[in-house]
Amino acid sequence: MLERHGIKYLAPGWFAVVMGTGGLANVLYKWQDSFSAGLNLGITLAALADILYFLILVPWIIRWVSFFKYAQRDLHHPVTSNFFVTMPVATIIVGTNISNIWSGYFGGPLTFMLITIAWMIGIVGVTFFTYYTTFRIMQIEVAPTPETTNFSWIMAPIANMATLLLGNSVLKMSLNYQPTWSMSILITNLAMLGIGFFLFIFISAVIFVRLAQYPLPPAELTPSFGILLSAVGLAVIAIIDTANNANNLRILASVDLAYLVAAVMWGFGIWVLGIIAMICFYHIRRGGFPYGLGWWAFIFPLAAYTIASQKIASIFLTPLTYWFCAFLTILLILLWCYTFFYTVVGVLNGKLIMGRPIPKSTP
Repeated sequence: MLERHGIKYLAPGWFAVVMGTGGLANVLYKWQDSFSAGLNLGITLAALADILYFLILVPWIIRWVSFFKYAQRDLHHPVTSNFFVTMPVATIIVGTNISNIWSGYFGGPLTFMLITIAWMIGIVGVTFFTYYTTFRIMQIEVAPTPETTNFSWIMAPIANMATLLLGNSVLKMSLNYQPTWSMSILITNLAMLGIGFFLFIFISAVIFVRLAQYPLPPAELTPSFGILLSAVGLAVIAIIDTANNANNLRILASVDLAYLVAAVMWGFGIWVLGIIAMICFYHIRRGGFPYGLGWWAFIFPLAAYTIASQKIASIFLTPLTYWFCAFLTILLILLWCYTFFYTVVGVLNGKLIMGRPIPKSTP
């Protein structure tokens, strides 16, 4: 029997709402030079994302203390367990909002302190859940079913790459405030990128083999395909920003090759975007797929890829990249509005806070 409880059944993936909203805020804020409303919209959405972060964080912590068995049940779930890593990634996204949007209000020293703290929290959380989820895949005694082998498995790899969204900002500011930290921050960023990138290759290969051998996953798991797009976007952003910082540290004499590699990876994202659209149309023609919290797996990946496209457009100046960025931004706004609206409706009618209680006799 299902029951409603806002804390007991708080899904780990709720932090994806913060990730998607904060990501869209950064996208719109970067459009302010050519789209005047982007400034105010970016600030508004950043404020909303930061408020949502704490509104979700408080019950998330209470759940670990007061309803540990329910958190533990989610940790053992083959799909839900992969979304615990969204908490440290949401912390990273809040840090990027501080770095990109709130820094003008906070000032340099306070901004550097806040984003460094957020970056460190993100690294600790991502590292813990990366080891947990990857070891869980290795030690499981029963072979996973095709339905549970989906792109949520690459959440941990992309979380490692997501730390560089803030890590490169911390590194850039450290050159002015703590230059003795800069090399250590760079090495940490490179390590997180290496872990995330190679884990992504290994795990995604397993998932593609599953897709080749079995039918598509159930319709409700369709949004998990969006997670693949975030890996591409985050890799592109990481390569460009890391190359720029390495150039500032005089480790690289030129960033031209890094920009070309980033553009090649960015191009793969066009295929990913197209195949996701084809899968969505495939399910729509067969009855569609119901709204659920998993829809936020569309938003943050698209935001990450849009930010990557903005960086590519600023390097390769052509109408093609500019209008492609504009298209992605419009698509992102429409998807966010649709998903956010139904998320609010789902909270008000209680559908997103319902779950099945653990029998008292269960140890």
